[in-house]
Amino acid sequence: MKSVKFLTLSMAAALVLTGCNASINSSIVVADGESRSGGLTTVNGNVSIGKDCTIGGSSKSVNGSVKVGDGSSVEDLATVNGSVRVGEAVNVDGDVESVNGSVDVGSGSEVSGKVQTVNGSIELTQSVVKRDVRTVNGDIELLDQSVVKGDIVIEGKIADTKRSRPIEIEVAGGSVIEGDVLVKRNVKVNVILRDGGKVLGTVDGAEVIDQNVAQPASDGA
Repeated sequence: MKSVKFLTLSMAAALVLTGCNASINSSIVVADGESRSGGLTTVNGNVSIGKDCTIGGSSKSVNGSVKVGDGSSVEDLATVNGSVRVGEAVNVDGDVESVNGSVDVGSGSEVSGKVQTVNGSIELTQSVVKRDVRTVNGDIELLDQSVVKGDIVIEGKIADTKRSRPIEIEVAGGSVIEGDVLVKRNVKVNVILRDGGKVLGTVDGAEVIDQNVAQPASDGA
């Protein structure tokens, strides 16, 4: 996973390269239906992309949130201290990353890369992630027939932190993890399966709690 320092430096470099699509101490707002040929980068502000927009580059903030409206097409989304909110029917051609904030991906959206956080939760609702979902300290929810085509990984590349409760990976509503669940550090992790949720690969280092209820047999009238 990218370190905080690397991510911050990459955003600072982007400020030099993106010209009018960059800001230091203000938010960037893209109106509904608007297109931008380059990326959007701010240091102290939010990035807000409207509905049905097309952004031809990465959208990043250091100290702010990144929000994408329904029906938009974007590239990489990233923040250090903030959340990332992806609306419905959004195409993300790249990765979605947050260091100290949550990531939510809405219904009908697709992420071609990976979704990852360090200290934030991840929620996918009826959406597809084509690569891995990764976190260090965040809970993960897959809801309403979401699909992760890669692995779900609990990272071990930073020092362990004490938690008062286990990390939870909830796979619900017919959602599927096509790859493995891998825990790479000494932390308790529960994989909760309910309402038809499945892991097609192996589970390594986590406890599986299967709450799926078998359907009653038909009377066969």
